[in-house]
Amino acid sequence: METEALKLDPIRRLMKRYPRIVVIKAALMILQSGQKMSEENIEKALKEILSDEEESRD
Repeated sequence: METEALKLDPIRRLMKRYPRIVVIKAALMILQSGQKMSEENIEKALKEILSDEEESRD
């Protein structure tokens, strides 16, 4: 049952690789922009969030 949910839910899959709060933030960004909630769109948002955090540390 859990493996079926992981196949269908890109957010749960990405929570295995990224911190939960960052994945949720990326998902909210996608919802606000009106884009489709896909793993590809979430990955793009995650990269944007993580690159912004690195720049703010410098």
